[in-house]
Amino acid sequence: MKNLSPNALIILGVIALIVIVGVGWGAAKQTSKESFCVTCHAYEKVSWDHGKHPDIGCIACHTKGVIRDKIAGMRKVFLTLTDQVDPHRSNLPSYKDKINDNCIACHMTEEKLALMPFFKERHDEYRKHSPTCMGCHEAGHVVKLRDLRRPEVRLKQ
Repeated sequence: MKNLSPNALIILGVIALIVIVGVGWGAAKQTSKESFCVTCHAYEKVSWDHGKHPDIGCIACHTKGVIRDKIAGMRKVFLTLTDQVDPHRSNLPSYKDKINDNCIACHMTEEKLALMPFFKERHDEYRKHSPTCMGCHEAGHVVKLRDLRRPEVRLKQ
């Protein structure tokens, strides 16, 4: 390395940066697919497929931005690999506040509200009593199927 010119070091640094960004981008793309999510969250996927939104992917609701999601995801993978949590049975955070924002983004668009102004008025009143959409609505997962992942529920069957 002592014999390399400053230009060669810059070129090596740029190449290393391109490789790191490329690998990171590829990993982010792969881990944003449902096929990746279901490797640990199979019960959630089954409950979703039998729910009200089977055509909507996991990331559409469970996201808070790529960087935050990937940091949280790496933490979950680390906790799983070190046997600190079992993703099949442990309830990990799922950004309930952001999920609510995502519900509103799809179900309360300007176009829908223009066609049904009473819908917004009625829901503004409901939202005074429940901070989230899930306070009144099942979000899309069939709760009975989703909850099969819990050992205490499975043993009662």
